[in-house]
Amino acid sequence: MREENQNPRGYDEDQTVPMLLTHLKQLRRSVPVNYQLKSELKKQLMQRMRELEAQKKKIPDVSSSKRRRKLIQAGVVSLVVALAFGSFGWWTKDAISVREPKLLSLPVQSSAEQVDMDPAGTQIAYISQSSVLHTLPLNSDQKPLSVKLPPTEGKYLSVSWGNHGTQIAVVEQQKQLSRLWIVDLPTTYSMGSSRLLKEEEGVLYQAPSWSQNDDSIAYSRTKNGVQEIWVSSTISFQEWKIAEGSQPEWSPDGRFLAFVDEGEIRIMEMRTGKITILGKGEWPSWSGDARLTYTNSEGKLVESMVDVQPVATSEVALFNRSSDRLIRANWSAKGKQLLLISHEEQPKALVISLASR
Repeated sequence: MREENQNPRGYDEDQTVPMLLTHLKQLRRSVPVNYQLKSELKKQLMQRMRELEAQKKKIPDVSSSKRRRKLIQAGVVSLVVALAFGSFGWWTKDAISVREPKLLSLPVQSSAEQVDMDPAGTQIAYISQSSVLHTLPLNSDQKPLSVKLPPTEGKYLSVSWGNHGTQIAVVEQQKQLSRLWIVDLPTTYSMGSSRLLKEEEGVLYQAPSWSQNDDSIAYSRTKNGVQEIWVSSTISFQEWKIAEGSQPEWSPDGRFLAFVDEGEIRIMEMRTGKITILGKGEWPSWSGDARLTYTNSEGKLVESMVDVQPVATSEVALFNRSSDRLIRANWSAKGKQLLLISHEEQPKALVISLASR
């Protein structure tokens, strides 16, 4: 039997509306009906009836109806696919992918403080065992540099790239004497130089961090086992204590200072002095004016949005990562490039990787 004889054209449409009307009448008899709802249902039914009448005039045969249904199905499928890809794009727009898994490998005795990335995310600076400051370009537009640091019987422990990209702060430790140096990188017009910002006996300086305009440096100062955060002006050479703790990190706009105290990540609002605790972790780094990441005790990367209350915190997935345990993650100034410093067991080494959003 032909399909049109089994299911005459318009049969389903003709039977649906009367059945709905009959069902509505039965409901009215058995259950009190909200009159506003009844009016809305009546409008919808009348609209549906008009649509069916219009369809009957436009569709001459069953084959046209089939084509129409196929077109509708294709449109629905296209819409679902578009929504799926749109959702995937929205979900992955902030995803972090490791694009250079082993950019650099340092001896296992090296410190995570001995490596840093410039604000533009185009170069890496690190200290070798021979007291030489190296730069490693991340693109072909720049050339690597090697800067001989002032001779010392001690060791250079920390590097921090200034926000203007032309200076690097370096910490030197010689027995009980700690020094904070500023290295002016060589350019086409200058040979480069190093100048001593401050030195102190009986203390340990660590983790320098430049302020927004490079006019001061925050650093941790440890004396008799007590860790404090101090700030020194690079212009007037004045210095002052700002908080208890270590590993200070200025936000890009200078509103906040993130640091570690008692194993917790804390942020201080510079205008008011208010301190907020984010959670357990170390090595805070700003990927935006109010967006902060840090590593937890499990070697995972955690991100917090500090301008919402309560502070929103979540773990961040790092795709294509191969190293064992993440120690530190440093963002470039615009929050696009991410320097990953990990500890690798086989062979034992400090592995430097590069990731991006």
